Amino acid sequence: MIECEIIGHHKRLSKDFLSEVFFWAVSEIMPSRRRLDVTISLCHLEKPATGYHWNSDRYTHEIELEKNQSNADLITALFHEMVHVRQTSNSIYSDDNVPYCERPTEIEAYEQQEELYTKWKKSQKAL
Repeated sequence: MIECEIIGHHKRLSKDFLSEVFFWAVSEIMPSRRRLDVTISLCHLEKPATGYHWNSDRYTHEIELEKNQSNADLITALFHEMVHVRQTSNSIYSDDNVPYCERPTEIEAYEQQEELYTKWKKSQKAL
């Protein structure tokens, strides 16, 4: 079963809307995943961070997102962190000995966040 709990709030995006975005991302980047438990916390983060991800096992993940972002930036940050969910679910981990911007996991997440956001926007226009 795939579960998503959203804690906190955003000034313009409802929890139901963010849950729909989450499930859309799962269907796009992890379509065969059948077990996943993700908690998304909307909170204040120290700048310049827009989001964080960590996991306790390959099925249980936590994401923190800066709640004072624009709609587009919050959704993009969610997509970025969802790429990390997929990576760690597949036992692909970040090498903290490599500078942040040079880590393959981050390079992929930054590329995918933009692709996912563009694809998601197109899917919304089709509705």
